[in-house]
Amino acid sequence: MNDDLLKSAWKSQDLPPAVFSVDQLHSVARKLDRRIRVRNTLEYAACLLVVVCFARFTVVFPYPLMRLGSAMIIIGTLIIAWQLHVRASSQSAPRELAGLEYHRRQLVRQREALRTAWLWYVAPLVPGVVLFRWGVEIELDANGPFARGMGANMAIAAVFFAIILFNLHGARRLQRQLDRLPRDTDNGTS
Repeated sequence: MNDDLLKSAWKSQDLPPAVFSVDQLHSVARKLDRRIRVRNTLEYAACLLVVVCFARFTVVFPYPLMRLGSAMIIIGTLIIAWQLHVRASSQSAPRELAGLEYHRRQLVRQREALRTAWLWYVAPLVPGVVLFRWGVEIELDANGPFARGMGANMAIAAVFFAIILFNLHGARRLQRQLDRLPRDTDNGTS
C-alpha cells in the first residue's frame, strides 16, 4: 500500500465522539483561560514597553520622520492593545452555555484572533515602522543608534512575517483541538 492510500484511509475512518467528564471540561477550560491571561499580560507589557520607548524617541530625536513614525507606532500599539482585549481576551462563561459549548466558543474566538492577527496585530504597526525606518535611512547620521540599509529593513520585515506565520500555526493548532471535540454537545459530557 502506498502512503497516500494509507493516509486517506486513516483520515476517513469514523471515530466515536470523545466523551469528557464535567471535571475534565472545567480543567481544560481553566488551562485555556490561564494561557490566554498569561499571553495577554505579556502582550500588554510589551505594548507598554513599546509605547514608553517610542514616546521617548518623539522627544529625543529632532528628525520629523522619526518623530512622526514614533507617534504612529505608539498609535498602532494602542490599537493592538485594544484589539487584543476585544478579540482575544478570555470571556466568562454565560450561565446558559454548557461546559463543552463554552469551551468550543473560546477555542473559536482564539482561533479567529490568531487567524486574523496579520490585520489587527501587524498591520497597525507597518505605517509607523516604515516612516520611522525612512527617517533612520535619510535623517539619522550613519553613526546613529539604529542599523541601516536593506539588511536591517529586511530583518524587520522577516520579524513581521514570522509573527504572521506563528499566529497562523497557532490558529491551525486550535482548529485541530476543535476538530477533536464532539459535534453534539449533549453527547460530549458524561
